[in-house]
Amino acid sequence: MTAVGVTAGAAALLAGGIVTLRGPGEPSRAAPARASSASSASAIVFPEGPDAAVAPAQTPGLVIKWAALKRGSAWDQRDRASGSGPWTVTVRRHDGSLGRHSAVVTFPVAAPASGRTVTAGQITWPIGGGYARVRGDLPKAELLRIAAATTVTAGRPEVEAPSGLSVTAAGTARARDMREIRYGTDSVGEAAALSSGVTFTGVVRCGGFEDQLYVAGARAAGTVRGKPAVVTSTLIGDGLLAWEPAPGVVAYVGYSGAPLTDAAIAALHRIAERTRLLDPRQWQTAEPQTNDGVNAFG
Repeated sequence: MTAVGVTAGAAALLAGGIVTLRGPGEPSRAAPARASSASSASAIVFPEGPDAAVAPAQTPGLVIKWAALKRGSAWDQRDRASGSGPWTVTVRRHDGSLGRHSAVVTFPVAAPASGRTVTAGQITWPIGGGYARVRGDLPKAELLRIAAATTVTAGRPEVEAPSGLSVTAAGTARARDMREIRYGTDSVGEAAALSSGVTFTGVVRCGGFEDQLYVAGARAAGTVRGKPAVVTSTLIGDGLLAWEPAPGVVAYVGYSGAPLTDAAIAALHRIAERTRLLDPRQWQTAEPQTNDGVNAFG
């Protein structure tokens, strides 16, 4: 992807108006207008601002503040069939967080070769006229307790959390909306660590993403604005840093173009600290393209 610099036409939404960046100078407030009024600008830039509140059942967008967003680089990947299942329940230990000291129950899943399988980090068993799976980094004894506490009602799994554990989210395995943005890494200012490839942000509301973090062997990677984060090089792109801004909602930043190194992880942290959550109205100012398809992670 070609890197995009901030030009005189770059614009962003700020307090209900458009901020126009005048070359290297400071932004100046224009008259309040809809984002479409800046359609001639070459890029969109989101300035400083608070994270939008994550409302129930809503999927926010995630932008990198002050990075030039080339028009046509934001996507809504909409999976209209996600509501037909599979379904998930996320269970955490008292010290659990995204991808750490936790597990995800998924129903229904494909039947194993035998009627019940117990392997490291995963149990699959028959229940409710199908098969369920619990996968996580908890000890096998904890996974067995979660499996024993699982029932299926109206085709969806339910977990009566055993002592020391709690249910933090329940919903679809696949995200109905996968909201992603792709930036030129040069425009983000991290090409030295990540190369001149692509840097991306994304948000999903589903249980399947965390389920796949366990498959990917994601490891702990500090925090992002106080939220525990994990990193992996085998899920999307060459490296991805993910955290949970709200229960059941996963935000991530990642890149393609170079191996995942300590320097790359540090760069991902710097990028993540510059991100900003957008509510659905604000997200529309990124001018996302909507595509129908089957989202991953289910």
